[in-house]
Amino acid sequence: MSVGRDYLLKKPSGPSAPKVFLDTQVVPLAANIAGAVEVALDRAAVRTGVRPAVILAGATGLIGFGLLRLFRHRAAATAGSLRA
Repeated sequence: MSVGRDYLLKKPSGPSAPKVFLDTQVVPLAANIAGAVEVALDRAAVRTGVRPAVILAGATGLIGFGLLRLFRHRAAATAGSLRA
């Protein structure tokens, strides 16, 4: 690959609109949410005296169990409506 003589003289175009949106809106929001979850987890651990890893594992397990039941219920309702 060859580079022309005036390569350094050309100003590169700026980032695309989706990248700007991602960098200025989505990433800071995700970082703020992660920080808030971390603070809430730490406060819950201090109040209950339970290690944060145990609280996080329990919450993850409950969320997973809830999603599993939700999807099974939807699948059963869909299968039931197809039989009728």
